Amino acid sequence: MEASFTIEAALVLSMVFLTLGALIQHAYRLHDTVTGSMILEETLERARQNRDEEKTASCFAEEGERTGNPRLWLGSYRLEITADERLAAGTAAAGDWAKEMEMKTFWPERSLRMCQALLEMRKNKSGS
Repeated sequence: MEASFTIEAALVLSMVFLTLGALIQHAYRLHDTVTGSMILEETLERARQNRDEEKTASCFAEEGERTGNPRLWLGSYRLEITADERLAAGTAAAGDWAKEMEMKTFWPERSLRMCQALLEMRKNKSGS
């Protein structure tokens, strides 16, 4: 009867520690996937707004890999970026997790021309 309390406490504490371990593992995995996605998005943004043309897509991918390594739980972070005049696309992977993204290339002068054309159309429609 006296040892039953010790045995029950050992069983309960082992379940508590296993649950805490599972929660910590889940938090590490969630951290790795969220930050990996954010690094991919930031790298794609920088690649699509590359106006210097001195940096290639592989330079951006190397910088993103340096930022992403080491991952807490998923292992090494790999990043591939392709960019052309219309589209920037990237793939990030670590362990069994992978994410793909693509974005249109950023051309601010195009949006400025469209705004100017809308203003011209508005002027012509109002008769001034």
